[in-house]
Amino acid sequence: MTEQEQTISISRPDFLGGGSWVLKRLNAITVVLGRNGSGKSQLLRSLRDMAPTSSHYVVPERTGEISFEAGLMIEVGNAQSRRNRSVGNFSPNYRQEVVTRIQAYFTKRGTKRVGAIKHDPDDLLQALSIVLPDFMVKVKDENPFYELLRVKDGTSVTSVSALSSGESQLLSLGMDILTIVGMWELDQTDKRVLLLDEPDAHIHPDLQIKFADFLCHVQREYEVQILVATHSTTLLSALGQFANKKLSVLYLNTEQLTLSAQPFNAVTRELSALLGGHLLMGPLFAAPVLLVEGDDDYRVWLQVARAGSIRLCVMPCNGDEIKQYQRTLEKMFAALSENANLRGIALIDGDKPLPIPQPNNTQDYVRFARLECHETENLYITDEMLKELGHESWDLAKSKIIAAADSFGNKADSLRAVANIGRKCDEIKHIVSEIAEILDPKKLLWSVRLGKFIGKEKPTGQMADFIGEKTLQLLWPETTD
Repeated sequence: MTEQEQTISISRPDFLGGGSWVLKRLNAITVVLGRNGSGKSQLLRSLRDMAPTSSHYVVPERTGEISFEAGLMIEVGNAQSRRNRSVGNFSPNYRQEVVTRIQAYFTKRGTKRVGAIKHDPDDLLQALSIVLPDFMVKVKDENPFYELLRVKDGTSVTSVSALSSGESQLLSLGMDILTIVGMWELDQTDKRVLLLDEPDAHIHPDLQIKFADFLCHVQREYEVQILVATHSTTLLSALGQFANKKLSVLYLNTEQLTLSAQPFNAVTRELSALLGGHLLMGPLFAAPVLLVEGDDDYRVWLQVARAGSIRLCVMPCNGDEIKQYQRTLEKMFAALSENANLRGIALIDGDKPLPIPQPNNTQDYVRFARLECHETENLYITDEMLKELGHESWDLAKSKIIAAADSFGNKADSLRAVANIGRKCDEIKHIVSEIAEILDPKKLLWSVRLGKFIGKEKPTGQMADFIGEKTLQLLWPETTD
């Protein structure tokens, strides 16, 4: 278990008033909010300078090409050199440094096996699929030492010009963070602090949400402490959804020296979503809000919405909170509009009863819908999805799962038990990731793979049966076919 700081004292520059900041109640992830000029960047850089070997500062203005430069090998592997190259808010060769650090990581690792370094390098790279589901990264033995491939057609991407600005930002940010975390894993660093200065700059709100998911994954898997300076309430709201109790907010101003981070609670979540505007703007443009019950459901339906066959504005809830969210949105829309058109859908799993309209909650604006299968994970093993993965039948897929079961330790018995499960009504949540690893030749996250497939067109066959006819009619109304 790595160590995390809850209270830090640090000198404040004279041009900000002097003295010392005292930061209290820091969490696993702490978002730093403050006006321009309040000292956010200076605070993060000062924290970096206190412990350059166990902290890493990501500058807000990032440019450069995605290419390897041998001349940077020594510098990117040395903490003090990295510190010297990020003293300001601009790094002209940022992407070159990040790409070069991939080779520095593998050079440092040498021939050590996974058991010796206590992490799997493949898992590091796979985390990029959270923020870049349309791409995958492969490491090679020659220059260039990595290859970026488009999942759709396998073509290689060798230049920033072949990427959108958001894609290039997320690629470089993701690899920057993962290679630093990899270095810390190799060195078995106890204290690990990522200091992110406006990582959301120039990134679309949808991609900010993906980046928040990615950050929370890194925090959980590699036990790092993260401080994020941002102006984005979209990023704040998404971090709160994925990190939950591990997130706090630090409000920075020039008048106070002692600053206590505040836990991210239900009120903060509601207000940040409202102030961000991204989720609630959907109904103004005929895109209904889709409330879903958890993070995995959110990843699936976000991909469906991004695919373009239907228009949805997806908002995650935590389990039974979906009822509270539905009730609140119903009241908001009823108060704001006299046109009682459907503005939202609250999608629940098939193992729960479908709430019926009541006098105090008529569901005119936000209607409940229910899957006909046990839960979203069951959609991954429908006939149509299996065919997409290259498997002609469930019997053949089961045989492959059972044959590979022994490779998954304490999940082996559960995987072998697929021989007798009911695909529609039995729970597979606890083994769906392992099933995906066995059945998907591209090794993508099951939720991303499923969402992209559902989003291609209105589901038919067994997939439609598992979703349910009434739910299909709500999600794919006849006017969008």
